[in-house]
Parts: sequence; C-alpha cells; structure tokens
Amino acid sequence: MALLTPYLTVRDARAAVSWYADALGAHLVGEPYVMDDDRIGHAELALGGATLYLADEYPELGLAGPDDGRVSVSLVLPVPDVDAAVDRAAAAGATVERPPSDGPGGRTGVVLDPFRHRWMLQTPSSAAAAPRPPVRPGDALSLTLQVPDGARARDFYESVLDWSATPGGGADGWRVDGAVPAVGITGGSDEPGSVPVYAVDDIEVAVAAVRTAGGQAGEVTSGPSGRTVECRDDQGLPFRLAQLD
Repeated sequence: MALLTPYLTVRDARAAVSWYADALGAHLVGEPYVMDDDRIGHAELALGGATLYLADEYPELGLAGPDDGRVSVSLVLPVPDVDAAVDRAAAAGATVERPPSDGPGGRTGVVLDPFRHRWMLQTPSSAAAAPRPPVRPGDALSLTLQVPDGARARDFYESVLDWSATPGGGADGWRVDGAVPAVGITGGSDEPGSVPVYAVDDIEVAVAAVRTAGGQAGEVTSGPSGRTVECRDDQGLPFRLAQLD
C-alpha cells in the first residue's frame, strides 16, 4: 500500500536535519544529496514510524519555505508524552503556539519549528486509538460555520472552546483540528449560520424525501467529496446531504 510522505522545503536544510533530530528524535536515513551549489537537494528522515523528506529552498523552481504567520499544512506527530515533547521542542527553539491540552483525539500541543513549519504533537487517548464505528445513514459528517469574518470566528472559538484551526476551504476558510464530527469555518457569508452535512445511502431517494416532507432540495452534484446536494428543511434551515460510498 502506498504511503503519503511529507516533503518539506526549508531555509537551511542542514540546520533542519539537526533540529528535527535534536528536538523531535528524527534519524537521518542515508546521506543527504548535495547539489553543485552546496544546497541540499534531498534528505530523508525517519520520524515517529514514518518518513519525512526535506530539501533547501529552490525559488527558481517555485519551492520556498512557509512565510511568517502563514502556514497551510500542519504535521501531526504521535508521541508517547506530549508535555515532554513540547518542552523538548521549545527548549530547542520552537515557538509554542498552543500548550498541551486534552481534546477529542487525545492530548495535543502545537509548536512552530524554527523553519516555520507547524507541528501538532499528540498523545492519542485510549478512546481515540479504538476503531471508530462505521458511518451510518443519518449520521452527521461535518458542520460548517458560515460567518462574515472567518478569522474572527476562528479566534472566538479558539478562545472559548480551545480549538486549533488551520487554513483551508478558501481565502477566509479554516478547518478545526481534531473535531468530531469535522468542523469548518467559512468567511464571507451575509447570513451567519451553520450548515450540517448528513450521510445518506441513496441521495436521489433522500432528495425525494426532503421534497415530500415540505423541504427544498437543489440539484445533486458530484465533486471531490462525492455526491452532495444543498437542502433546506420545511422551516428554512439549510443542510447538506452526502451519499455514502
């Protein structure tokens, strides 16, 4: 089975190899590939039972490390003791974005490494380690908060519910890390509200049921997340249906 391997672009790959070894316990696999201009073209690290690739920046190829304050990807690393792992990373120069706290998936702390990559260090709870029951028709799959200002909503719920969110789903969109069911935030809405997504086993049958019950249903569309349809119930509340594979 193929595995997904993160490939990081960093400013100063030699320093990054040393830092990930000292702060996160990574091990260098083989020797880094050094280019003619002395930049690291490729290095492989073993980390937490997974593989991590990294290389120096190559702006001429459009490859650059993340900018300050703008991170599009978070790396989730399971660790035996998240408190100790966060302390170790901080002592090595990482910025603690969120101290360890308990959540649905376990105990998680978030750090930014010196190369501006974001790490979610997590000790899974025993409940999180157990297999989840299969999704059934009628189950809620996700919830999207539609608000005028997505970043403002992110800040509010992070302070109230201790959420941690990463950019995703548009210019002012955010995805809440580890929420069950999945939670997203979408900015730019003139009508604040929330839109749940419910699972169905036959979307045409479900659309007919919505209309028969006095609700409204649009046209079924197909996309990366499968077949979905926008609906409103008989009191005007919006929701979305998604067909199970």
